Amino acid sequence: MPITDSTLFLIGSITKPIVAAAILTLVRDQKLSLEASLDQFFPDFPRANEVSIEQLLTHTSGIRDYHYFPDWKKLSQTDIQPVDVVNQVATDPFRFDPGTSFRYSNTGYILLGLIIEQVSNLPFESYVQDHALEPMGMKNSGVISNAKTPTNLAIGMTTSPRDARVADYINYNQPFTSGNMYSTTADLMKFTQAIMDSVFFSPEQTAQIFSAGSGHYGMGWGIRDFDGIGGFGHYGGMNGFWGSVTYLPESQTLICFLTNDDNTPKISITQDLVAIINDKPYILPERQTFIPYSKRTAELIEGDYLVKPGDTLHVYSDSVGHFMQETGQIPYELFQVGPTSFVMTMQEFVVHIKNDTLRFSGLVNLEAPRIKSN
Repeated sequence: MPITDSTLFLIGSITKPIVAAAILTLVRDQKLSLEASLDQFFPDFPRANEVSIEQLLTHTSGIRDYHYFPDWKKLSQTDIQPVDVVNQVATDPFRFDPGTSFRYSNTGYILLGLIIEQVSNLPFESYVQDHALEPMGMKNSGVISNAKTPTNLAIGMTTSPRDARVADYINYNQPFTSGNMYSTTADLMKFTQAIMDSVFFSPEQTAQIFSAGSGHYGMGWGIRDFDGIGGFGHYGGMNGFWGSVTYLPESQTLICFLTNDDNTPKISITQDLVAIINDKPYILPERQTFIPYSKRTAELIEGDYLVKPGDTLHVYSDSVGHFMQETGQIPYELFQVGPTSFVMTMQEFVVHIKNDTLRFSGLVNLEAPRIKSN
């Protein structure tokens, strides 16, 4: 089935700006305070009296991201409920004291969705439909669930230099308000423009949304710098899908794209589009030649590489290919493009492994010495 203007895409974490807007309608209507503490809604959650609504919005709560569960991929395919995710995270220590640092946390946005339901006494799907999607004219957007899958949803794919296949199954109920919505580019542009133009909130509240906290992140929006060009936006991904929304206030330019390939290099595409629009240099992607898996290469690159204390990159191989896995995260496949060079699955980074050192180049630059060989 060809993709058209009415084709729907899962938007993953682009759900978060919409969830933030839903929370802020409750604040606007004086039904909730940004200073309200988590213990008002989850009294049994550890240190809940130290965590505020604003900290959940800005990823400064210190609450662990459930994506770091070692068995998260397996859990994502089960009928785990949002409250089960919260209860499991509650057994883990905080990453830092609330309000002292920044760390992206999907768990925080699941908590926000549950808080919306408590305060409004409505299911999140109903509240967001009535108070965000419908007022903004987003007729082709909504919440996806196992019980409600729209008929014109694109088929999510996973591509690699090796093949293209239908993406792995995910239980649609599992992400909840950390990433359970679908939309179109037209609807997301309506939403973004309405937020930027203070249609829904006062200019003062809109300015607060885009005030950077400790991690270049406002209330549901990333605050970005594209080589000196300021912007706001969010990336989003889910099994088989990726997307990006970016607004450049100086030129009042809005960039939005959605794709049904979860290995699309979304960050590189966004950066290049910003460069093109602003007459800045950009690099056209080149078709690369990939080197087949070899046991000799595996022997040369396998091992553990130290990023920082407590954080390592584990490089290993199986009979098919080479893989890299950061502590507590899912593995990414490495595809060899040169004697010592590899690209990750999404091809956002080039990984160089030589002389017992792993080095990133591209969007991230770092070096990690090998501390253990396999």
